Amino acid sequence: MTRKKRSEQYNMDDEVIIGYNVKLKKDKTTKKQKKPKITNNTKQPKKVNNNKSNERNVKKTKKTTKTSVKKKKNNKAKKILFAIIKLMLIIAIIVGILFFLFVSPVFNITKIRVENASKISANTYIVLSEIHEGENIFKIRKEKAKEMIKHESYVEDVKIRREYPGTVVIDVTERTPKYMIEKSGMYIYIDKNGYILEISQTPLDTCLLTGILTDLDNVQLGSRLLEEDISKFSDLIKITDGLKNNNIEAKLYSIDISDSNNYALEFKEENKKVILGDVSNLSTKMLWIKELMELNKDESGTIHLDTNNIYFSPEQKTEK
Repeated sequence: MTRKKRSEQYNMDDEVIIGYNVKLKKDKTTKKQKKPKITNNTKQPKKVNNNKSNERNVKKTKKTTKTSVKKKKNNKAKKILFAIIKLMLIIAIIVGILFFLFVSPVFNITKIRVENASKISANTYIVLSEIHEGENIFKIRKEKAKEMIKHESYVEDVKIRREYPGTVVIDVTERTPKYMIEKSGMYIYIDKNGYILEISQTPLDTCLLTGILTDLDNVQLGSRLLEEDISKFSDLIKITDGLKNNNIEAKLYSIDISDSNNYALEFKEENKKVILGDVSNLSTKMLWIKELMELNKDESGTIHLDTNNIYFSPEQKTEK
């Protein structure tokens, strides 16, 4: 017992020997672990007084806004002034040019030329136009001149142009007499569209129309026949073209247009009449006219083409 106690009392590990230095090993487990340093690459922004910075920014913005507004106003004013000056210069140039054109004697009319006039004299057209030599070429009223010239019944269309510096050209398109109508010993000339061109005592070497519905007592030059008559003019053109293609148009004297379903043709020199019917199968009918006229060259009579039976009926001679 005493030994145990002694051994417990003298434990060398717990004893300190004087004059002998021994470094005691520190237990690894007892070492304090260093805390790992947290590294952050992003620098933390310095705290700034927000109120002061906002005030500075507002002041800067106001200054820049004021200067930009001033600049815009100045630029706008400059642009307006430049535009006004430019407009005034343009107006001044235009006024100067117009003054020169309307006042300068260089542009006075020295010649009036009429083109394509055959039925009416050139002088008549010049008088109707009311355009005068010596007048400024830019002052003439072309539309009014055209209207005045178109009062002439033979005029279908008219164009007026300027040839600078001093020539005016009147270019007319005249109507041509195509048919005539006899009324009380007078002859009324009409064109292919039914316009009344002239009333004369002299007959034309052209086709005479009979069976007209238009009141010929009150006709005026330049006016047209009634629509009932004009509607048959397309048939007239077909008939005359068919006769022309068969070389017998020159022999035609008159056409009765009172009935569009039964046109009647007269060949005065041949002493023959043709009851044509309507304009159906017209090319065939023309061939029959030509053949029957040659077969009955020396006889007067009528050629019937208005029925299915085509024939020639000689004129019956009355016994004296």
